[in-house]
Amino acid sequence: SSSSSSSSISSSSLKASTANEGSIQVPRSDGSTHKLSYRIVRPASLSSRQAAPIVALHGGPSLPSQYLYPLENVIPYRSILFYDQLGCGKSDEPNDISLYSIEDSVADLKALLKKLGVRRFHLYGQSYGGILAFEYMKSSVTCDENNENDENDAKC
Repeated sequence: SSSSSSSSISSSSLKASTANEGSIQVPRSDGSTHKLSYRIVRPASLSSRQAAPIVALHGGPSLPSQYLYPLENVIPYRSILFYDQLGCGKSDEPNDISLYSIEDSVADLKALLKKLGVRRFHLYGQSYGGILAFEYMKSSVTCDENNENDENDAKC
């Protein structure tokens, strides 16, 4: 019994040592800003050219990203970026429903990727996260078509 508890302690401490957590502030149209929390598994390989990271978009709304954490055991060779969308998990939960929209969620994702310097990645969207992934890709293609160069990358 004591050997199994020590192995679970070492396994959980190993996971803790290979993940970074943090947050960014995201703006809303009413001038308010809100905390968006994230977790990066294997942060040292976040900018790997050989194995682009996975950006995991959870379902919901109102469902935190924690249920996707087992992906780190299935995909042991890439960084994985998890984040709690606004109103979920460790992120702020504003009471004003006008502060929630798919467009705002896409803007939040873009802000997070920019802040972390993630430019090349794979999107993994589950349930509502799949809708968000689609809308992100759609907006990125629209931005690429409207901009001949990367000078306007911050807007897209």
